[in-house]
Amino acid sequence: MPKTAITGTLVSLAIDKTSSVPIYRQMADLLREAVSAGRISAGSKLPSTRIFAEELGVSRNTVLQVFDTLINEGFLISRVGAGTYVSGETSERDEPGQLPTESSNPGESHYPFRSLSRRGKSIVSSATDAFTESPTPFMPDLPDLREFPIRTWLRLLNETSGRLRGEVLADTSNAGYEPLRRAIAQYLNASRGMSCDFTQVIITTGSQQSLDLVSRMLLDPGDPVWLEEPGYIGARAAFSANGAALYPAAVDENGLCVDLAATTLPSPRLIFASSSRHYPLGATLSAERRLALIDFADRSGAWIIEDDYDHEFRYSGTTPISIHGLDHGNRTIHLGTFSKILLPSLRLGYMVVPHDLIDSFAKARAVVDRHASLIEQMVLSEFLHRGLLVSHVRRMRTLYRTRQKQLIDGLTELFGESIPFASVETGMHVLLPLTNDADDQKIANLCVAQKLVLRPLSPYYLGHRRRQGLLFGFSAFNTEEVAQGIARLSAFQSDIAPFVPLLNYQYGPPKLVRN
Repeated sequence: MPKTAITGTLVSLAIDKTSSVPIYRQMADLLREAVSAGRISAGSKLPSTRIFAEELGVSRNTVLQVFDTLINEGFLISRVGAGTYVSGETSERDEPGQLPTESSNPGESHYPFRSLSRRGKSIVSSATDAFTESPTPFMPDLPDLREFPIRTWLRLLNETSGRLRGEVLADTSNAGYEPLRRAIAQYLNASRGMSCDFTQVIITTGSQQSLDLVSRMLLDPGDPVWLEEPGYIGARAAFSANGAALYPAAVDENGLCVDLAATTLPSPRLIFASSSRHYPLGATLSAERRLALIDFADRSGAWIIEDDYDHEFRYSGTTPISIHGLDHGNRTIHLGTFSKILLPSLRLGYMVVPHDLIDSFAKARAVVDRHASLIEQMVLSEFLHRGLLVSHVRRMRTLYRTRQKQLIDGLTELFGESIPFASVETGMHVLLPLTNDADDQKIANLCVAQKLVLRPLSPYYLGHRRRQGLLFGFSAFNTEEVAQGIARLSAFQSDIAPFVPLLNYQYGPPKLVRN
């Protein structure tokens, strides 16, 4: 197999052949400035004098003269038999990419109208980096990356890459790779009680893109949106960034309180609801609430955005039929992702839209970024069609159930048997409730010193009245790591134990947090 020749960096120099300044001097000045500014990095190989001369339309002798000049100045070095390179010492003259300016913020002094749009400012303000995604005990909601069947995945990758020919590349729909869409529709119909066909499935790069696309397509600035309280911060950010007016809708042990919201909140354009497992409290939306939500949406004309989070990891009982499967009025858009099931870096998700929205959403998907990575869609399609996803889910469900029990037993040993754990039938994290006089963010920050990552509950609230609690993840950590985490947590027993409520503790009004 022939080796690929390394012919050097592509270099563009704006030479003015009508200028009275000699061409070799222009080239030397421009190349020197490009190296000093860091546009051509230290160690880069330059083209040969012949190739450089051809690309710039000058004589080879001119290029030789330029190279000799810059070699003498120390900007370039020549290696016999290897070529000409940018000297590594040039990076010390100036910071790469930094041009001299008169002000630390030249935009203010030279560009008075330089600013983000209102939409841009809204996106920035809604972003959050409060929580690390590092797999450190007890970081919630991460799959165990070590258990991912990487060899099987690579084998499928090798098999499917041979099918990446012109016809496949050219015919992929804006809505996604058709075999994957068919596989997802079949999977959802069997596991969620849905009756969708593959044309309704739109492939996205994950839940955030799905939420952003829904917001763009169904919301105008100022439109009211009901969000679960507390609720998923990513949904809050997506709707807020697109100008929605957010209204917190209370959640209890049966999920979203539909009747209460209907009597206390403005009629919404859109309702965001978790069905399989509410995040972060863990409640499953009851069958009665699902029907009440569908009835309300049918009467009010609201759209339901069904977040199918954590459906796969149920350890006892059964999940009711999905909202989408029950909604004969076709006002529900079902969202799902494979990031929590397989790999966070696998940026593939999906949305199931009503028939009359298929064409519009597919066209909008093309405007956003055409389609997700084709090769990953092809591999995932094989993973689903061959039943490998179901096998992986079943294996991880057994593994996670064991880890959840170990974590609960460890917390019980530290803080007593009266802890009112709730909604432990599902999920990848356990919520340790705290009394209203606790400060969950302060406790979480204290634990960082012992390399423990606990998510506080209070930031998930949109309003000022917030419950206190700590989210403990278990899915990404083996039994030894869970045990080590519990041992490290024991150093904070005296800081946490006074705020752990008894089993019959009555919360009363939540703590009022003033921002």
